[in-house]
Amino acid sequence: MKALEYFLLFCAIVLLAVSYYLSTEGNFKVAALVNFCAFICGTVAGTRIGGRIYKKNQENKE
Repeated sequence: MKALEYFLLFCAIVLLAVSYYLSTEGNFKVAALVNFCAFICGTVAGTRIGGRIYKKNQENKE
C-alpha cells in the first residue's frame, strides 16, 4: 500500500475517535460532521485499495 492509503486509514480512525469523544460531550451535530468526514476517508481508502487489487487481478488473467 502507498503512503496515501495509510494516511487515509489513519485519518479515518482518528476522526472516528474524535467523533466518539464529541458525542459523549453532547455535541452531536459536530460529531455527525466529523463522522461523515471519517466515512469519506474510509471510502476513498477502500476505493484506492480495491482499484489496485482489481488492476492486479486483471494483469494476472492475461
